Amino acid sequence: MKNIYLKFYENKQRILSEEELGHVDDLTYLKYLEDGNYQLKNSVFIGRVDKKNNFAFLLQEPEDIFLNQDLAASLMHDDIILIREKRGRYQVELILEQGLKYFIAEVKRTKKGRFRYYTDKPLYKSVLVGDESKIVTGSIVRLKVDRIINDHLYASIDSIVGHKTDPNIDILKIVAEHNWPDTDFDYLEEVANSLNINISEEKKGRKDLTNDLIVTIDGADAKDLDDAVSLTYKDGLYHLGVHIADVSLYVTHGSEIDKSAYKKATSVYLANSVIPMLPRKLANDLCSLNPNTDKLTLSALMTFDKSGKLVNYEIAKSIINSKYRLTYDGVNDLLETGKTLGSKELDEMIVKMNELSLILTNLRNKRGALNFSSEELKFELKGEEVIGVEKRIQGLGEKLIESFMLAANEAVAFHMEKSEIPALYRVHEKPESAKLELALKSLTNLGIKTNNNFSPKNLQRILENIETSPLSSIVNMFILRAMQKARYDHNPLGHFGLGARYYAHFTSPIRRYPDLILHRIIREIVLGENNSVQTYQYYERNLEEIGMHTSKMERTAIDIERAVNSLMAAKFMSNHLGEEFSGQIIQVLKTGFFVQLKNGIEGFVNVKSQYFKYEYNELLLHFKIAGKTFKIGDDIKVRVTSVDLLEKEIDFEIVGD
Repeated sequence: MKNIYLKFYENKQRILSEEELGHVDDLTYLKYLEDGNYQLKNSVFIGRVDKKNNFAFLLQEPEDIFLNQDLAASLMHDDIILIREKRGRYQVELILEQGLKYFIAEVKRTKKGRFRYYTDKPLYKSVLVGDESKIVTGSIVRLKVDRIINDHLYASIDSIVGHKTDPNIDILKIVAEHNWPDTDFDYLEEVANSLNINISEEKKGRKDLTNDLIVTIDGADAKDLDDAVSLTYKDGLYHLGVHIADVSLYVTHGSEIDKSAYKKATSVYLANSVIPMLPRKLANDLCSLNPNTDKLTLSALMTFDKSGKLVNYEIAKSIINSKYRLTYDGVNDLLETGKTLGSKELDEMIVKMNELSLILTNLRNKRGALNFSSEELKFELKGEEVIGVEKRIQGLGEKLIESFMLAANEAVAFHMEKSEIPALYRVHEKPESAKLELALKSLTNLGIKTNNNFSPKNLQRILENIETSPLSSIVNMFILRAMQKARYDHNPLGHFGLGARYYAHFTSPIRRYPDLILHRIIREIVLGENNSVQTYQYYERNLEEIGMHTSKMERTAIDIERAVNSLMAAKFMSNHLGEEFSGQIIQVLKTGFFVQLKNGIEGFVNVKSQYFKYEYNELLLHFKIAGKTFKIGDDIKVRVTSVDLLEKEIDFEIVGD
């Protein structure tokens, strides 16, 4: 029955249809309506708990409900509960979903020799743990909540994250807090080392491209090279090859490595390290397209005319031998300054590649692809100290590879859909009208010319018009927040942000499980290695679940990466307390506004706590302080007043107001 009531919470509705719920026998909290719908009784409320010290609020529509100390005693923050009102008093009837399932704690020993568990945020509970034989003072542990009875929380040790003195323990804590799957890397490395693929034998059934001029283009510090490219130009046609590591040959369905990869579903990129999806023997060696070595690949061989139209394509098993391991910096130097890569033939191919890349990008722009400017931060570390930060700049080399990967992903997705073969697609649905309307209204208030046309082409026009404006990053932020999240689905729903009817992830099987699954389907069904009814049925039954799981893990990985970046930013700014920086106001709230510094780091100016007199205009989203207006997009000078490493928060104050 709990799942039924969770549906009311998830849909934020008090009335749901029988089609949505199924037939319900127990009407303790529900009323069956004549039109066939079920309604929560007027005395019943479902929501999420916002726990304070000795009281709480039930967050629900249309207004929150106060829960006194007696009601809050057995509840935890983020619990989803059902309460009922009886004679003017509330009673907790059901805890539909426990908010606290795991938590991270540091172990300390009391003078009496007992262990105590200390968390970054107070639990307001006495923590009692069963088996404590494997921990010592200073251990950082991940505890699983077994049950909560009034003021007592009973838990068991799920894993030992490390010791408080371990290097990067703060990052390890973040990973553990997000419940990222544990992996026995040593065991999986042994399994990977035992894999034995006969390259010479495999070569017999593949398109031999080892004599072609094929190169990889990646960041200078990249170790897992999963894509390579080639290009020839003849008779007015561009013949583009996108060659992707044949990971599915090494990672077979149901193997130990496959099970581990599926659990994670993606690699996680941290400030100075990576949690790989695959063992490093595969990611950095066997599958990595390292130069001057025969490597097994799946190739998307595409032919484009001068307008960028795809006139022919082939998906093939192949074997390549990358002739050069190029870096983005080197390619950018060639394309932007003419500095040679050391070979006339190579230089000419890269210049022609850039020509095709610009044609394909222009074609995507015409159909309404949204070119959001990304501003990732790169941190420079010395040990665990963050000594530098800068924005990553995307040059022509990065754009070239991105353009070719998009082309390959679209071509493969087109083939899968037109052939009616089960596949996992990368989908991005249309934004909700209400969210987009609100975003465009906010942009209008900033002086940006908009209209009520929600098509991709119109949104792209807005982004293009402000590309060189100081408001560019802010407009990007407003429109991005109105977008739905991209995800994986077994239905070909298209990609709104790319303006693409067909789209799938094919190009990164070393670091993304959906790409690995797509490769497996291509090998088995498209290329006929296991083209049976049972194979079709397996994918038709399982792709929906695989799509949901990989989408969920991708979102978790993004949350981990953002939390680590916030920690790195806080660590960096903690060394600059009292210093002044220039920045731009990027978001305004009732209590203050966020400022992004020129180095990309963000902090908050709490106007409410810093100033006794001020005016806040909710419609125009600006503050008036001492006769001066502060609004989104304004340049501003701020001073760093405080940094909270636990909350990963940075506070500023206005300079010269």
